[in-house]
Amino acid sequence: MTNTIPKWIKLNNEIMIQKDGKYQFEKDKEAVHSYFVDYINQNTVFFHNLKEKLDYLIKNDYYEEEFLNEYTFDQIKSIYKIAYSYKFRFPSFMSAFKFYNDYALKTNDKTKILERYEDRVSIVALYCADGNYKKAVEEVHTMMKQEYQPATPTFLNAGRKRRGEMVSCFLLEVGDSLNDISRAIDISMQLSKLGGGVALNLNKLRAKGEAIKDVENATKGVVGVMKLLDNAFRYADQMGRFGPFHQQW
Repeated sequence: MTNTIPKWIKLNNEIMIQKDGKYQFEKDKEAVHSYFVDYINQNTVFFHNLKEKLDYLIKNDYYEEEFLNEYTFDQIKSIYKIAYSYKFRFPSFMSAFKFYNDYALKTNDKTKILERYEDRVSIVALYCADGNYKKAVEEVHTMMKQEYQPATPTFLNAGRKRRGEMVSCFLLEVGDSLNDISRAIDISMQLSKLGGGVALNLNKLRAKGEAIKDVENATKGVVGVMKLLDNAFRYADQMGRFGPFHQQW
């Protein structure tokens, strides 16, 4: 059985195929258009109005109710209206794909989309403003103008009923013993389950092939530990919303 490559993926790949000695950057716009027309619009759950949408998302445990109760419905509606008034368009296919693949709220089976970009921005603004309507107005404007972007844990989790914590960027020191390594893996999984990025300093680990208790060529080195961490982060991925990204310093 052959897998059919989506049209938007093909168009995105064609960017790097040179035509008359030039890259086909116009294919990026075609890819975005195809992505929305052929996939996003076809797989987004339709609601007749905002109240119907919010009632559904609260009733089915997608959104927390408490922070929304701090506003009147007219205030909530105006925040959404501000967000949609910008007529936001993603500047590239990859930016659109990143949002809908990693950030947008989806149904429990992950087959249907429940949020557009404007919806996520509105919810983040309302949640972070903590009942302060004027602050929510300022925040929705700032985010829609692309002047400020909350960190991933906040933008991903704010307002959701089932979510991780809105914290990011932990740095762990890893010792050279097996107990130290095991402890670091356990802590990393807990942080990945609840929060955001985790960085680990592996400088204290001995290089591959060094001695242990006078036994030569005994140590496994850094790479083996990195493989264990990679598997740990892939397992504790906040229900598929996070994935490992490796960067060496």
